[in-house]
Amino acid sequence: MTLNDTRRRIGRGLTGGLSRILAKSGITPNAVTVIGFLITLIAAYMISTGSLLAGGLVFLFSSFFDMLDGAVARATGKITKFGGILDAALDRLSEAAVFIAIMVYYAPQANSWALLLVGLTLAGSQVVSYLRARSEASGLEGKEGIFTRPERVIVLGIGLITGWLIPALAVICVLSFFTIGQRLASAYRQLGGK
Repeated sequence: MTLNDTRRRIGRGLTGGLSRILAKSGITPNAVTVIGFLITLIAAYMISTGSLLAGGLVFLFSSFFDMLDGAVARATGKITKFGGILDAALDRLSEAAVFIAIMVYYAPQANSWALLLVGLTLAGSQVVSYLRARSEASGLEGKEGIFTRPERVIVLGIGLITGWLIPALAVICVLSFFTIGQRLASAYRQLGGK
């Protein structure tokens, strides 16, 4: 079983029952996606004002919707291309909002190292996701890598809740750039070096 299979099994285990309930309620997968995004914006605001514990908890809660929208789509049979595009776009905006909120939190402290770390982490996380999309658009398998969005969310959430934000950001940054290397190497192999 691959790492991606493990992620998928855990996600389905966490969302299975609730997705079936929501499917019967008539809520659309796209609505679940948008609700999760709006909750992430609330978390980002809380983080920006220094409420790291509360913001971290709300952030982790909002990330549950990221797993739930796909589960609702499967349960209702409403898997659409636009739904996938909307989900991908709001995932990127959600991550950016949280990292920008952390920058706002550190800005008054004039901690240039923390701001640099957040900027690098934001860039790395966005490129990991972009490489998957670009690889798949080229007909390649693009999911390879040890540190994808679920891992980033968990580590960042733990960092916010525990107050160990700088170590969490450092882990996300380093492993995101490592994952970028893995995805580039995978694409190169699949293309036969061409």
